[in-house]
Amino acid sequence: MQYLAFSSFLGLIACLFWNIIATTTAWIKGEGVMIWLLAIIYFISGVPGAYVLWYRPLYNAMRTESALKFGWFFLFYMIHIIFCVWAAVAPPFPFKGKSLAGILPAIDVIGKNAIVGIFYFVGFGLFCLESLMSIGVIQQVYMYFRGSGKAAEIKREAARSALSSAF
Repeated sequence: MQYLAFSSFLGLIACLFWNIIATTTAWIKGEGVMIWLLAIIYFISGVPGAYVLWYRPLYNAMRTESALKFGWFFLFYMIHIIFCVWAAVAPPFPFKGKSLAGILPAIDVIGKNAIVGIFYFVGFGLFCLESLMSIGVIQQVYMYFRGSGKAAEIKREAARSALSSAF
């Protein structure tokens, strides 16, 4: 299970790196520097953020069997899945432009420049694979979490921490 989660982490790195490559080709072909800068920001913040927010908490949760650490993993991994699906579609908001290599920018760019469009379609495929793999990871972790009795334990821990913070 942790190997699949590590593969998901490496997949995210590959997706974000390919996103930099795709936006670099778009920038060279005249799309503007802002999409490239945003792609760099996604990579610089996304890789360490994923490690700190969901990969390391999963590792610690599996090592210590802490239900609360599983809860943090589920929260941030759902955000990761939402980002991957968002990146696969890549709607032109909140940032205008083509800073994520998804299906909508790929369709828009393919008419202007075929090479850039192909790069964006490859990025779309990578983000789709990452989304599917991430759904598989969260499914496996959830089945382990439910099967080991951690769901009842997290309720007790949450109630205990709420009670202790009330006093």
